[in-house]
Amino acid sequence: MTGIPLLDTLRQTAITGAVLQVLHNEWPRAIDLAPSTLDPTTPGEHRLFVQAIRALIDEGLIAIEALLIGVGDEPVARGALLTHKGALMLEQVTRPM
Repeated sequence: MTGIPLLDTLRQTAITGAVLQVLHNEWPRAIDLAPSTLDPTTPGEHRLFVQAIRALIDEGLIAIEALLIGVGDEPVARGALLTHKGALMLEQVTRPM
């Protein structure tokens, strides 16, 4: 057991999926991402958003120009886009069988 509450894990999974979906829809264009970009009805997920962005970068699925934290009202992943690896992975997952 990692000590992470189940609800946080489920929220972070949803945020990670939303980031990938938005970037997949915009690929190959880079965009600025913030928690409100993903779900304007669910404010306050800043910590989980940052963790999701960092995890996706660590896995090599996305790239960003900068992660701005504490500059505005919410964190922003500036210039976010899917990497080639991320785009290929999503194509394999979403292609019709």
